[in-house]
Amino acid sequence: MARKAAVKKAGKKAPAKKAPAKKAKAAPAAKAVKVTATAGKTVTASALLQSVADHLGVKKSEAKAMVEGYTDVVKAYVMKGAKVKIGDIGMIMIRARKARMGRNPQTGEPVKIKASKKLAFRQSAVMKAQVMGGR
Repeated sequence: MARKAAVKKAGKKAPAKKAPAKKAKAAPAAKAVKVTATAGKTVTASALLQSVADHLGVKKSEAKAMVEGYTDVVKAYVMKGAKVKIGDIGMIMIRARKARMGRNPQTGEPVKIKASKKLAFRQSAVMKAQVMGGR
């Protein structure tokens, strides 16, 4: 009986002591973005910059420098062929289109269309769900 107890003790390891869990710091609450545009109206660059400045609590000139810096970096990555994910909005990239045969709609004659590149945007699942309204 003593031998069985010794085997049990030797076979089992003492449970490791766990380090006390660190409490995660709460992320600062996201500010609600205030927008004044209504459906169907185009938002100008100036109005967009003013909204960014108000949201971040900085001067409009500082917001302009940040936004222009961000767009310059995104453009540089896209031009190098990278796909750039923009938060929960989507992804921007360059897509190559193959050469193909088309048809002139007026005459019906075949026309060769050259290979080309185009700027493409693919919306994220989060954005799609918001646009669709939870259908």
